[in-house]
Amino acid sequence: MTVLCLTGFSCSKNFTNQFPTTGVPAASAVSDEPSMYTAVLGMYSSLRATDFYGRTFAVKGDLMSDDCFLSSSNSGRYIGFNNYDMDKTNAYPSAVWQNAYSTIKNANVIINSTVTANTDNLNHMFGEAYAIRGMVLFDLLRNFSLPYAGGDGPGVPIVLKFDQLAKPARNKITEGYTQVIADLTKALSLVKFDQGNTMKFTATGQSRAINDSYITKYAIEGILARVYQHMGDWNNAKAMALDVVQNGGYSLVSSSGLVGYWGGTSPRSDKVETMFEVTSDANNSVGDGTLANLYVPKPVGSYGDILATKALYSSYAATDVRRNLYNPSTRTGQLGTAYYVTKYPIDVVNYDDVKIVRYAEVILILAEAYHNLGDDVNALKYLNMVAQKRDPANALGYITTGAPLQDSILSERQKELAFEGYRFWDLYRLQRSFVKPQSQDASNNINRSITVTPATTNYIFPIPNDEILVNPNLAQNRGY
Repeated sequence: MTVLCLTGFSCSKNFTNQFPTTGVPAASAVSDEPSMYTAVLGMYSSLRATDFYGRTFAVKGDLMSDDCFLSSSNSGRYIGFNNYDMDKTNAYPSAVWQNAYSTIKNANVIINSTVTANTDNLNHMFGEAYAIRGMVLFDLLRNFSLPYAGGDGPGVPIVLKFDQLAKPARNKITEGYTQVIADLTKALSLVKFDQGNTMKFTATGQSRAINDSYITKYAIEGILARVYQHMGDWNNAKAMALDVVQNGGYSLVSSSGLVGYWGGTSPRSDKVETMFEVTSDANNSVGDGTLANLYVPKPVGSYGDILATKALYSSYAATDVRRNLYNPSTRTGQLGTAYYVTKYPIDVVNYDDVKIVRYAEVILILAEAYHNLGDDVNALKYLNMVAQKRDPANALGYITTGAPLQDSILSERQKELAFEGYRFWDLYRLQRSFVKPQSQDASNNINRSITVTPATTNYIFPIPNDEILVNPNLAQNRGY
């Protein structure tokens, strides 16, 4: 912003206190409804980064689990994830940390603005900022801290205002989760618009059609259900998920429409499956840094680096429509069958969107909550709601009860949410040890693997070394 001098020589008295000519101070960046709208759009845009929700978060959630492995013929990406071999200078944790705190900074500029929330528009946009800050803080905690149930160790710094000189220490894990819940609960109290509504901005004549690119009430409840799930707070997880199911108006996509659903690249406002996603198009994208380019077969010009295991592919019944989201084929330099993941078919015009909250996940959280609260009748009801929708030939559905039902729920989550970045986090929150596949032989048998436990180095990311060098108040994670 250029500051004009209109009072003769008086400007010379303050020549050392000029505003930058190409920027706006953070404290005054949001001063009214139009500038807040611009800031909100910028906040959403920051989620799209490749080493954030755009790709790396989802990749970690699968490649560091028992779902898949990195092909022996690959582009050199995410090798440390596959091998559980990252040190404190690894570029991926560093980029995730920077992108996350940059987004939190963008949210804080909105939250700490001097604008008075006296209209539905302003209230809703404040709510969006609180929701994004809470969601990002939660994912920082998951990536850089031990599970909630693992004890009250070091979490991540809680940053609630922009201060470029601050050198915050790590807050405790419980303090972090308390802040996450506070932010998301505050967001719930502020948001006013639902999918299908339109926000109109009188001052500029602009409008915003609310689709799944934007945070709404039920998406916030879905995120809260996930947070409570990670905490083992099943009463609150149930309350959040049940309100979505009973009052949100969402539906599961039909079995015949599942492949087309994943092939779609346009934001939705019809409440079919997608509750919140990070969207891209020809003008707003990360180019070839998408999930699709990492997974789909090489002949269409992508990397095709990450392959599903035969065990995961075989877990789907022949009549399960989710099997159609894989392509068993061959790959030069890769032994055995290459089980390509085609959940994200490449569209080089609009690019693929990344689902952050999906209705099927909420239903499965509800099933798990009912089971942990001792109500297996309702647990099975919601578990089979998803399972039988995906496999209409499965007339009986799941019938397990008691302790084995938890494994049935996890199995269905593994199949339904595969390659959306969930599997590792299920094993993480429950502190389960597992065998991580790293390569396969010509018979599709895993011939190299590592047993992962909560004590394994790389189970959580290192605090980036560059951050510690500039902020000595940050303590490093164990093993690094």
